[in-house]
Order: sequence, then structure tokens, then C-alpha cells
Amino acid sequence: MEKMFAEANVRCAKAGLDLTAHAHLLRHTFAVVTLEQLQRGHIAAQAELTPQQRGHYSRIFGDPLDWVRRRLGHRSVVTTQIYLHALAELEMHTRMALVPDEWEDPRAIPVSALPADDEAEHDDTPMAMS
Repeated sequence: MEKMFAEANVRCAKAGLDLTAHAHLLRHTFAVVTLEQLQRGHIAAQAELTPQQRGHYSRIFGDPLDWVRRRLGHRSVVTTQIYLHALAELEMHTRMALVPDEWEDPRAIPVSALPADDEAEHDDTPMAMS
């Protein structure tokens, strides 16, 4: 398997791609993506449940972190928790990618340039009932 990755890395380099991979990277990617999908699914499934129903759901379907732990062959869930950090980083990178480059940082606006409370526009028009 190492030879396969080495050959693929050479082909990427020849093609001008700044990209390399190895088997452990695939393992890491599997863990992070699977954990993210499981957590998203568990959160969505439990959103409308009562605390008692959530406890029942967890007993049936288990903990996403423990599920990934077993697939990776870790003895302890503590070892698998490193992927939670990677997941948090991935989430932050995703959020930052959504911020447009031309976005103005509100911290750069001096307080003196902000409208006073009495100058702010207020719409006191009652909302129409549909």
C-alpha cells in the first residue's frame, strides 16, 4: 500500500499539484468525516425528543465518538477524542470560508461613527397579520 501512495504522490508532483497522501491520512479523514456525519445525524434526530427519549435514543444508537473509536480499534475513547479537535478546526475553516473577502470587520468602525440610539431608524409600523 505504501508503494501505491508513493507512486500517486509522484504523479501529483509531476502534474504540478501540491498534494500528498498516505494511508494514515485516509484513516484520519475517515474518522473526522464519519464523526461529523454521525454527530449531525444524532443532533438532528434528537432535536424534537424529550430528555427521556434522548436517553433511550442514545442507549439504542450509542455515542458517535465511541462508534468511531471501535472502528479505528482504539482501546480508549480518550484516544479518539483528538478527532473532536480536528472536527472543531474543520468547522472553523468552513465558517471562515463563508465570510466574503470584502467583509468589513465591525471592530474597525470607530464608536463615534456609529449612530446614537435616538438616531437609529425604528419601524413602528405594525406587522400585517397573514
